[in-house]
Amino acid sequence: MKKLLIISMLLLPMLAQAQPFKYQKTGSDFKHYQGQVALTGTYFRELDPEYVDYLGDNICFTPDKKSASLIPRPKGDERSAYFCFHNFEQARKTFKLPDSIKKGYCTYEGKATITIKNYDLFFIESEGFDYTTLISAKNVTPVKTVKCKTYE
Repeated sequence: MKKLLIISMLLLPMLAQAQPFKYQKTGSDFKHYQGQVALTGTYFRELDPEYVDYLGDNICFTPDKKSASLIPRPKGDERSAYFCFHNFEQARKTFKLPDSIKKGYCTYEGKATITIKNYDLFFIESEGFDYTTLISAKNVTPVKTVKCKTYE
């Protein structure tokens, strides 16, 4: 019995971490979840004019493989786990992202460990992405510029 109790206590934090977001409701094109979680991965801001004209100016984040498992995804949803921030200005200041980029370059990116709160899962088959609120960031690497991709 004592062993079972010890094992339960060791597994409890893992189980709690496995489901950091709790489904709340569906509205418009989003399923809304509440919760808070820390993730590691890559932050980025795409400033290619064609991209910005089509999808807008957003600051987004792609969690690493381990962190991606903490992002809500319905069964059978094979999309990569990435999202953008509701609080654009806070994200821009947190990651020290400039508003313009030199010719031939399209993206700013860096690595960080972030804490996010609540999650809006974009679930329709259309252009769009998930959103969340950035709470804080640590271990933020300096931003680097990435050349534009050329498609031929």
